[in-house]
Amino acid sequence: MVVSLLPSNSTAFELALEEATDIASEIGPAIDAIHGLKYARPLNITVAPWLVNEYGLGPISDFFDTVEDLIDEGRVWQRLRGTPQAITTSLSWVDYDDIDIQDQVRGRRRWHLYQIQMGELPGVDEIQRLTNAEYLAGLSDPARSFFWRGYFGYDVRGHVYGRSRWGRSIWGDSSGVRIAGGKVKWSHGRTHELDATAEAGVAAELGVDFADGDDVTWLGSLTWGAPGLTWGGVTDARVLKSWLMLQKSAHIGLYDADGDPIGYARVVRAVQDITDYGDANDTVVLTYDATVGFSVATGDVAFAAVVFGGVAQGVAPFKTWLDPDQIDFPDGEVRVGESPISFTFLETVRERIVINLTI
Repeated sequence: MVVSLLPSNSTAFELALEEATDIASEIGPAIDAIHGLKYARPLNITVAPWLVNEYGLGPISDFFDTVEDLIDEGRVWQRLRGTPQAITTSLSWVDYDDIDIQDQVRGRRRWHLYQIQMGELPGVDEIQRLTNAEYLAGLSDPARSFFWRGYFGYDVRGHVYGRSRWGRSIWGDSSGVRIAGGKVKWSHGRTHELDATAEAGVAAELGVDFADGDDVTWLGSLTWGAPGLTWGGVTDARVLKSWLMLQKSAHIGLYDADGDPIGYARVVRAVQDITDYGDANDTVVLTYDATVGFSVATGDVAFAAVVFGGVAQGVAPFKTWLDPDQIDFPDGEVRVGESPISFTFLETVRERIVINLTI
């Protein structure tokens, strides 16, 4: 007993009873140990669930390996909830470490929307990671705000030309797609650029194997507008070859590791001639550029090539992506510059394939 609380006129019996029933010496150390118990590390496993419940951290418990990390980081996050810093903090738990939060532009009726530049592609665990990002942002942002779009690598916004109500003054929509069960629109993109060289004999197969001084054989592909050509013969074979190649419709074929086609992306952008005509070569370099839209293809790509001779069948003639059963090659498929490439199609990623073909 530390101090007696009895009056000075207490009897011997009262003093003895007080001392006999004093348990402070027994429970005192345990009481003292309670102070700082929730901050002890490692944390007492019997206390941990109650602390998680006390701090309201159950909704984020799946994102931490230890209960100590959950409590230490979760308490800080709870104080920040409703601020941009809370969103930045929570998205770092799913490895988004370089995000940029962008509020809606002024004057919009839906002023509460915001979007995030994610800083990187979602990766092969795309669906789970994006689902987690949407969930964590929803827990972290202000109650009046709504996370409606995340993007990286491909960001096309709806065009706004005025603020009148005529036609709602918005043309188009911002790029992106939503994953199943989600409300956030995701817009990702990446570019694969290859330098490829045509295989031997391909120029002849395509009917562009001319040399300076060749006699002219008037073909259906040669017109009065063909450059590098006179009545006396071919005067500039490189210019003529480039012109003939630019007349041909092409696809970029994508193939798996066994060489089987995954599909064909139509080359819609004008083919660019990037040849250095000042060198001594007899080849030309042409850039073929095609894109594969969101959610139209699946599989692991191992090879790519520029493909000639393909005709769409059973679909719109200028459909930009064709599955193998949607394209026909009446005169045979001509693959040119087949080169290794490695990527996996993702649901929210728009793939751009650029091939600089030397032929």
